[in-house]
Amino acid sequence: MTNDEKDIKNNGTEAEDAEKLRKERDEYLDGWKRAKADLINYKKEEVQRLENFAKFSNEVLIAELLTILDSFELGLSVVAENDPARKGMELIKSQLEEILRKNGLERIHVKRGDPLDTNLEEAVGEVNAAEPPGTIAEEVSSGYKLHGRVIRPARVKISTG
Repeated sequence: MTNDEKDIKNNGTEAEDAEKLRKERDEYLDGWKRAKADLINYKKEEVQRLENFAKFSNEVLIAELLTILDSFELGLSVVAENDPARKGMELIKSQLEEILRKNGLERIHVKRGDPLDTNLEEAVGEVNAAEPPGTIAEEVSSGYKLHGRVIRPARVKISTG
């Protein structure tokens, strides 16, 4: 075999080897790009998960504080308007509400005559009322959302018409 024949044979092999190496390089590069994108997505998901954890980590404490808020409302309903203790109770209640509001708590507003929204309200009874049948006649206890998520539905009575 002459040197020219060897060069042609080697060039063919070298070209094949170079093409094989390019394909291999491209595979590795694509794999690296996918791994990098996966890592970026994982970091974003982890940040979101940690933000949600921080938002709702105090949910149990806030739910327990709602019983104190309910007690204040019950106490205020039986204390006379001119009772000196009423002003102090209202002040403490408003301070508690403000702290809870700053921590993401919002009250679910219920209006008489509105249709029942089972995502926000829980029907606990029926009453004969002037409102159309199947609509809210009265609120039994307040409902609350924490950062947009219901932690306690409003308890309501439904009108029978």
